[in-house]
Amino acid sequence: MAPSEPLRLTVLKRFETVLNAITAGDNYFYTPHKVDKHPISYELAKYGPLYQVFSGDEAGPVDQVGVGHRVQDETFYVRVQGIVYDRTDLTTKLEKCLADVRKAVNDDAVSAASGSLGALTVQVRMDESAEMGYFSDTEDDFALFNQRWRVHITEAY
Repeated sequence: MAPSEPLRLTVLKRFETVLNAITAGDNYFYTPHKVDKHPISYELAKYGPLYQVFSGDEAGPVDQVGVGHRVQDETFYVRVQGIVYDRTDLTTKLEKCLADVRKAVNDDAVSAASGSLGALTVQVRMDESAEMGYFSDTEDDFALFNQRWRVHITEAY
């Protein structure tokens, strides 16, 4: 029998799922063109925001021995990198995309729905100091942002 999927990987996949579910309308400004766990060509941002999900730096696991089982606590970071394109008002689009990602992840983190970050019993908090917009120095109107999310998980083994 294959081992269970690592909780870290489950969390990364959940971030990808949550961002893929963003749809422009009453709750969000833009529908992403593509969300993935590997680098995406910035040129695709001409068709809509791009969101990339990566595992970031980590504090590492801490083992705790309990009665009859072992528990591992781990804190790590999930990095969401966004690429946006706009010919008229890049700053506004960048800020709205940042807000879309923040709302989607925060809503899922407090949800009790099956498979949600909240149901996975993980703690998720955005590291505000890592949220920045970088504008390209090319003639095209692209911007890049990074959001770093601190994730704390507890897993029995």
